[in-house]
Amino acid sequence: MRVRALIVALAALFGTMFAGAELAGVASASQHWGSTGYIEICKTLAPGPAGAPAYQGTFSYNISDGGWHGSASINALQGGPQVCTSPIAVTAGTATVTEVAAPWFSVSSITATPGDPGTVTPSTTTAGQATLTVNAAPSTGDKSLTTTVQYTNDPVTGIVEVCKQAATNSASLTGTYSFNITSEDAGINVYDAATGAYDLPWTTTASATISAAGLGCSGPITVPAGTVQTVEPGTTYVTGITASSNGTDELVRPWPNLSLGTAAETVNAGDTTDQTIVTYTDALSTVKLCKKWTGSTTPPTVFPFTVSSSGSAGPTAVTSSLGLTPPACQILGEVRAGTQVNITEGVVPGTKVASIGVSPTLNSQGVSPVVPSTLSLPNRTVSIIAGAGETDVTFTDEAADPGTLKICVAPTGTPVAGTVPFTVNGTQTIDVNLSSTTLQCTLDQTPIAFDSSATIAGGALPSPDAFSGTPSVAPTNVDVFEGGVPTATSQLSLTASTASSATVLMSEGIVTEVTFTVDPVPPAPTVTAAPSAAPVAAQSTDAAVLAKVEKQLSSAKAEIKALTKKLSSKHLSKAARKADTKKLAALRALERKLLKELK
Repeated sequence: MRVRALIVALAALFGTMFAGAELAGVASASQHWGSTGYIEICKTLAPGPAGAPAYQGTFSYNISDGGWHGSASINALQGGPQVCTSPIAVTAGTATVTEVAAPWFSVSSITATPGDPGTVTPSTTTAGQATLTVNAAPSTGDKSLTTTVQYTNDPVTGIVEVCKQAATNSASLTGTYSFNITSEDAGINVYDAATGAYDLPWTTTASATISAAGLGCSGPITVPAGTVQTVEPGTTYVTGITASSNGTDELVRPWPNLSLGTAAETVNAGDTTDQTIVTYTDALSTVKLCKKWTGSTTPPTVFPFTVSSSGSAGPTAVTSSLGLTPPACQILGEVRAGTQVNITEGVVPGTKVASIGVSPTLNSQGVSPVVPSTLSLPNRTVSIIAGAGETDVTFTDEAADPGTLKICVAPTGTPVAGTVPFTVNGTQTIDVNLSSTTLQCTLDQTPIAFDSSATIAGGALPSPDAFSGTPSVAPTNVDVFEGGVPTATSQLSLTASTASSATVLMSEGIVTEVTFTVDPVPPAPTVTAAPSAAPVAAQSTDAAVLAKVEKQLSSAKAEIKALTKKLSSKHLSKAARKADTKKLAALRALERKLLKELK
């Protein structure tokens, strides 16, 4: 009894060691300790057809020795080496081994290993079954009399062809379409570089191009016989899927999922005479643009739009520009599903986009049709992917608050103090005091419509002052209120300028500040008679001194200009402003001294 208990314990240990192994070249077996004998199962899987993805097959076996029933499995590669289970304990006498059938392989031979003490007799009535004679083990754990059965299998393939046709109401649908084909039968896997194991399903691809006749097919594709799944990936508008072989419906229930573009089909073993033809019918997608207004009174305004599109051919063209007066809608075009359509509303002064809605919110694949990061209310734009049926895009506008204008003058030298007149849009006049030391501004309280243009032109300056440089504008980009917060748009505030004029776009509800720079006109050069030969050396020395003074003056002017611009900032702290003002006064004193030396 003690020996018997030890044998049972050892059998359990070895069973644990070999059970569940899945790597290629390793077999697994659910082992049983019979009274005295052992059997072993070996597998060789022949190569598959040229060009088809090679796979690892998992083969299962049922084992019976009369009173006991067990199972074993082997993983074998197409065209790979023979793989065997570990010895499996059974009752001495006879045992039956049956390979579990699958449509993707056939048993080409069942043989014994030459020189084995036992015999292997294939069944003439049950495919994949053999009867083995099992010799008693000479002693406990001695596997020298193990009977080995060798199975050789051939891959079984069939042919599938995927076709694409245009729906009857979509005669202009064209283009090339791609498909994924995946084996649905258990036991077929390909190598996964990410895991280092054979754990991916067997998959291949196909493509079909719709011809002028409205139909196109991929051509024959060799696949493992059995059940395959076909998928048209991406955003699609599939209206029908059929599958047939010689007039027989080969669709596998449940019915195809048109929303996801998927279907399962039976592929019979054989060549093109038995092939399964899978036909996808697609329709054109419609994109519609609508314009609405929120507020008590809808303005009789035409809102301009620009539209563009991109994507695989089949077709993608849309209306490139249009105008809509709310409430109104217009079809932009009928395009191939998956086409990206980009829509931007033009500027209408005094209005802004309150919302952009897209319907449906999810396409037939369960994904939002809005292209990520493209919907922008401040910039009045969105991009969508056309999906099944109709995709509606609705722009809703509302009144925007007006802005106000502040005009400033920044001296960079020592201009003559006085008043500078400015005109706004050619009519309104705003006067700004001109100081020789500090930035001077005038705020005009007149409201100006958001996103409208304001052209500011400077008038005559006190002699000998002149405008210089390029006007600056704050904010740099047009601001619009979103959720109560000023938000920058992609529009630059300054659209055109000269030294004495600027055209700006107005921000919403805030002050747009335009700053001009004024410099004194440099004195005209003094013309003197040519020097005589005698004082040439002295004149050379004077020229060197003059050049040095001019260089110092140029440097001082540059520092004055930079400090003046810095002092025009509204964000400067009180202490910094005081220090910079003191430094500016010192620089202006230096400038006056250098100017006096030049005279």
